[in-house]
Amino acid sequence: MQDRESPIVTTEVTTAYASPWVQVEEHAVIDVDGRPGMYNVLRYGDGVSVLAVSGDDFYLIREYKYAIGRRIMQLPSGGVDKGEEPLHAAMRELLEETGLIADAWTPLGLVYPYPTNIPSAVHLFVAFDARPVQPPEPGIELLRTPRSAVRRLIAENQVTHAASLVCLLTHLSSGG
Repeated sequence: MQDRESPIVTTEVTTAYASPWVQVEEHAVIDVDGRPGMYNVLRYGDGVSVLAVSGDDFYLIREYKYAIGRRIMQLPSGGVDKGEEPLHAAMRELLEETGLIADAWTPLGLVYPYPTNIPSAVHLFVAFDARPVQPPEPGIELLRTPRSAVRRLIAENQVTHAASLVCLLTHLSSGG
């Protein structure tokens, strides 16, 4: 959605690539300085990231990320299916990835991880009283981590997933 007072005027939008999961658009524009330019916009659906809490412990996961070629530590995260409410997506993703369910859920807002080129939002949630009901998804290592260790992991740059960091820091800064 373009702001009515946008300093950038879109003159043409073409789809360069589309699949069931992603669409790449080229936007011809008149830029802030009055010169023609181009933005590439990558369209995914919205996503969710979930901080699952049990007592004084947080659940993190370690998972291989193909695009960067390594395993990273993050919160359970995934996509919001078409027509699905973000809370339902968060509940589904938590169960699918970790095998956890939770009794109480609190939304923490949303973030736009890369708003210059990707208009998708990531909705953030805290899931309280989380407990396992099935094994984690293959390839996912579930890490039950004390709150004090999470602060250290963040300080040591061990958690690098943007939405996970915002979710963790928002919860921790609110006294959670």
